[in-house]
Amino acid sequence: MGKRNNASSNKTASASTQTVAERAINLNASDSNVNEVLELLRAIKSPTSSTSRDAFDALVGLERFWCERLASGTLDELRESRKREDEAETPRRKYLEWFAKHYRTFTERTMDVMCDGGWDGRTRTLALAVLMECARCETPGRFSNEMYEEVVRRATSSADWSEELLGAMKTRYLTRVDVRYYTYVAMKKIAEGLRTYEAKAGRASRTDVARNVYDVLNATPREFEDHQSGNDASNPRDDFARMLAKLRAGQDAEEEAEKRGPWCEDAEGGAVDLESAKKRRKISSSVGASKWTEGVRHRRAFSEAWLALLRAEFPEDIYRKILMRLHVDVMPHMVNPQLLSDFCVDSIDVGGLTGMLALNGLFILMTQHGLEYPTFYNRLYQLLDGSCFHANHRRGFFSLMDVFLKSPALPAYLVASFVKRFARLSLSAPPAGAMLCVAFIHNLIRRHKSCAVLVHRENAATVDADPFDADEQDPAKTNALKSSVWEMETLRAHYCAQVPKMVSLLERDLTERVKTKELDMGDLCAASYGTLIAEEFDVRMKKVPLANHVEPFTSLFSTPEMKRCFDTFA
Repeated sequence: MGKRNNASSNKTASASTQTVAERAINLNASDSNVNEVLELLRAIKSPTSSTSRDAFDALVGLERFWCERLASGTLDELRESRKREDEAETPRRKYLEWFAKHYRTFTERTMDVMCDGGWDGRTRTLALAVLMECARCETPGRFSNEMYEEVVRRATSSADWSEELLGAMKTRYLTRVDVRYYTYVAMKKIAEGLRTYEAKAGRASRTDVARNVYDVLNATPREFEDHQSGNDASNPRDDFARMLAKLRAGQDAEEEAEKRGPWCEDAEGGAVDLESAKKRRKISSSVGASKWTEGVRHRRAFSEAWLALLRAEFPEDIYRKILMRLHVDVMPHMVNPQLLSDFCVDSIDVGGLTGMLALNGLFILMTQHGLEYPTFYNRLYQLLDGSCFHANHRRGFFSLMDVFLKSPALPAYLVASFVKRFARLSLSAPPAGAMLCVAFIHNLIRRHKSCAVLVHRENAATVDADPFDADEQDPAKTNALKSSVWEMETLRAHYCAQVPKMVSLLERDLTERVKTKELDMGDLCAASYGTLIAEEFDVRMKKVPLANHVEPFTSLFSTPEMKRCFDTFA
């Protein structure tokens, strides 16, 4: 009896000294060691009670344990067993209930590891990989979108969201056709939930969640080909062309195609066992019936996800990023791009570059997607004010302004209103801004001969008698065609020498129209005091300074006499 107790105590002591890695090996060595699950779950409970190495080993061991049993249909067996309510509590049923209970605990704690900044980046990235394996294995051949939605919801709402997680998602999973589809579905739900979202401990703020949703959507490849027709074309000519393309591309093309296939079909690492032909046929039929196989559904899910995000509240930098890339990354892939018009119209009221970018979105919708927005140039006219010349983003603002005003089909009254707006703003703008205004006036009058009367009208009005109404926000009611650009004569006396030169250029070019061309707005849009001074320093002097020339002043009181004079009054 004593020997038996000693053997039992030695066995217990030996078990207690086992490392996490050894427990993970024991768990997967035999079904009789399933109780090791409890010890391994403790290793991923908290970063304060376990090391990153132990958590890493525990995640690897638990992932193999759960995925092997999930792939064999353990959860499906439990669901069928629960449907039979009259079935007795057999040992097998008890095991299945135990399995489901601890599997839920495992997925919850793995999500905690992924979202907790207390763990190192390697462990958190592994946690994401483990969860993606579980999403693939829960039902072989069918992606577990419920699991995946919870994973991305927890990740994007975490206060410790990291670039490492986003990078892992982008390189490993977002290239997969089924993951892309369910990413759009999940992002739509998360964005719609932002209206009632409340930040709690460990969770990101509402605007940060919106930023994370944008990052995920922006990282998701825009590919909407039909999965079935893409892999099995019915046209023999297409098959032959595809075969030639693969032969020319070589092995790299095949590997790239495999990386872009569906995640739930992949049997990587033996996680999904396709040993029987019956199981393969079942998985194949399940894949064929999935929503993500249709390119049209992909495009619709993409559209709904972006529209849901655009209705949410997000920070200003994301606002501007979205507007800058809206016509490139979103519009071409929308089912109905005109649905973006409300977002663009509302964004105009923000003003500045944001308003101009919104107008750019409307401009693309009007010219490429058939949108009708009659007040476009009214809103453009209202955005043009004195603050534009002092903003950091003036180059982008005026570059877009130049694009919008390039059309030769604009009516004369509208062009005249913009000419007068620029002329009036040039009087109070900095030198670089005044030169930019003169350049706009030059190009606009050159494109529209009917507006040349603004330059050649002899009875030029003064500021008091000018029929132009500078306060009117509707360009059709400003009476600009009855006025003249008398402001150009005022600019001839500008203190900065480059401005009168620009005015003289305007007069000469409009007189000798055949020998001249439009001014390039690129450099002028980026001009500033610094560029004007640098340009002046580069000018080569016609006369060489003599030996007795006076040294230029380098400060306000550069001589001792002037400094003493100031000290006397001080």
